[in-house]
Amino acid sequence: MRAWCNAGIKGGSAGPSADRRAEGPARPPGHFNRPARWRHLVFCVLAVAGASASADDRIAIHEIQSRGLGRSLPIAVVSPAAPPRAAASPVLFFLHGRGRHHRSLLDSPVARAALLAAPFHVVLPQGEDGWYLDSPARPDDRYGSYLEEVVAWAEKHLPIARVAAHRGLAGWSMGGYGAVRFAQTHPGQFGFVASVIGLLDFPRAEDLPAGQNYRVPIQRFTADPATWAKLNPLHAVEALRGSTLTLVLATRGFELTMNENFLAALAAQELTARVHRLEGGHEFSVVERALPIVLADAAESFGKGAR
Repeated sequence: MRAWCNAGIKGGSAGPSADRRAEGPARPPGHFNRPARWRHLVFCVLAVAGASASADDRIAIHEIQSRGLGRSLPIAVVSPAAPPRAAASPVLFFLHGRGRHHRSLLDSPVARAALLAAPFHVVLPQGEDGWYLDSPARPDDRYGSYLEEVVAWAEKHLPIARVAAHRGLAGWSMGGYGAVRFAQTHPGQFGFVASVIGLLDFPRAEDLPAGQNYRVPIQRFTADPATWAKLNPLHAVEALRGSTLTLVLATRGFELTMNENFLAALAAQELTARVHRLEGGHEFSVVERALPIVLADAAESFGKGAR
């Protein structure tokens, strides 16, 4: 952990050297700006402290009976070490990527330590391969409705805030897509929204530069380009107005052009996002390095909401 933190603070490539894909690119690529380095440093200090203490009692696995899906799915919850100053804690819902699951971040020692250092609740739902939407191709695959149930379950069973300023939604890869699109279809409900190497100009035709495309799962999205346009976050950026946005981009990720297109769409509506560019491709090691950054940005956003 300390070695990883030191590497991240220096701004070089950090994290595990294994080139693991995340599923089953102003500033020089791979370098944090100065404020981001300080956020990284502070969060690493907290993470190292959290990793040294027994925290099994702050990680819980639950089951949610979903009416939308007609079955139950597991969900992981990480509670903060210290009780919140207010009666209700801020909360960040964090969505996994395709081929991953609700325990993927917890199974990574680096990510687990960062989650345990977060000064708010983090909820990690199991989203399977559902892209966190009600599929127009599969009427029974109601993963958007399921995510609504996750939020409702958290409201009922956790001491979390119900005001948008203290609520966040984030995810990586497929989960980055899901987080942004769910926030767009539920405007005003999440004060902080973040995507890590998310597919934010998707689904779409495969006409981007070579190496920057991703085949649309037509069994989930249909084969209709008109339907794709309705489901593409690029075309609904206005719905994010009022939310604090964080995007983490990988310098060699296939989704890079999609993210640049999304940033251009934000700029066209005079909306801004905090952008972090990390060296790497569409791989889990980038997610591990991005997690403390996203958690620190979320904490900053929640802190602003408290004033």
